[in-house]
Amino acid sequence: MSSFLRDLAKSILPPSKYAGVRDRVVEAVSRYKRPRYFDFDDRITILFEDAVTVWFQIEEALFLEGEEGERLVEEAVRSYAPIVPSKGEVSMTVMVNLYKDGELKSVLPKYVGIEKAVYIGDGEGEVQAKPVFPDDYGPGASARSIHYLKAPAPRGGRWLISLRHPAADGRVQLPGELVEAVKNSLFAEEVEWTAKK
Repeated sequence: MSSFLRDLAKSILPPSKYAGVRDRVVEAVSRYKRPRYFDFDDRITILFEDAVTVWFQIEEALFLEGEEGERLVEEAVRSYAPIVPSKGEVSMTVMVNLYKDGELKSVLPKYVGIEKAVYIGDGEGEVQAKPVFPDDYGPGASARSIHYLKAPAPRGGRWLISLRHPAADGRVQLPGELVEAVKNSLFAEEVEWTAKK
């Protein structure tokens, strides 16, 4: 992992300071995330998150807001920090890819329940990933294209991901480069801002 990103991601920068490193951060995070993406099929993409990827979301949100202040930082951290995995966990953003405007109504409803259909394992056994924000799936909730999930990390070196859903069904081995990237994550215990969640 880039020591530049590891060092920066340990604390939240005010937008005025982040602006000075933003171009370098955007490029570094793009490289950092590349091995963490996995296309399960043409509709499902999974990003394996950690403190660096979540820190970047927080910094970008604060930068675009353009305002300084502890209240905004606390709100952003409260919103995003639960996504950061602790040691021994994996955190995934499962995305349903939509390619045309009409697919919001024609395709997305076919993926309702996908948040309950993701399993991760090592060939010896597997566990079901659980929503980070379960209240997002209450009665009357709209179909979503983005799902934040967590699960215990597989122990072995061979990681498998399974989807058991009518619209996405199968089991595949995750690439070694992805597994290595996830094992080398920056975890919640290693950054100061997750203590504020």
